[in-house]
Amino acid sequence: MNSEPYELVIFDLDDTLLDTAASMRVGLEALLAHYRADWSLERTVQRHQELIQDIDPLVFAGTLNAQQARELRFSRLLTEWNTPSLDASEATCLYRQAYVTAYAGCEGALQTVQHLRTLGLKVAVLTNYMREVQVESAGRIGLLPLLDALYCVDDLPAPKPDPRAFLAVCQHFGVNRGRAVMVGDSLKNDVEGALGAGLHAVWFNRHGEAGPDVPSIRHLTELPERLTSLT
Repeated sequence: MNSEPYELVIFDLDDTLLDTAASMRVGLEALLAHYRADWSLERTVQRHQELIQDIDPLVFAGTLNAQQARELRFSRLLTEWNTPSLDASEATCLYRQAYVTAYAGCEGALQTVQHLRTLGLKVAVLTNYMREVQVESAGRIGLLPLLDALYCVDDLPAPKPDPRAFLAVCQHFGVNRGRAVMVGDSLKNDVEGALGAGLHAVWFNRHGEAGPDVPSIRHLTELPERLTSLT
């Protein structure tokens, strides 16, 4: 229980405010159709996630930029598909065209952020991806004007779940960590990371997955009432 009211709500971006998974599926469907690959969409989604996990650390380390990471990802995917073309640049372009057209906020995202602002709360985003990508993403769904701050991995001393990421945001606002709450879909990066840094946390568990006994919501519009129950 928090004896003081919250001052700051920090959201994750991907698959919390931005429906990244839906955009990825649209992009991958476009590639499957174009290259006539015989993989199912579900198999492709799973392999794509594995490639992201393998390659993104190179982005965080500064070895690759976002475009180079995408091209390496799709070069590997095309190779596994045994396609006649191994033009990773073409595949990346096709994917991004479909991906970007499918940009959308998670249901209730903008409504919830606006509601929190009317309650007098500061609202920020803390994301583990790069500013060049996330500013565009947040801007396309109309989120940027509603935020007090957007923190990306290249703005921070370390990515989530490192405590320094969360504390940097609190320090920016001059808010005690005990009066800040992190909301995100990742138990490790968002919930456990925030709790480890001394913040409060709410798990955005929209698919109703089994998990630990932590404060959670399945719909973003539940958040304001959930915060009230935590204070």
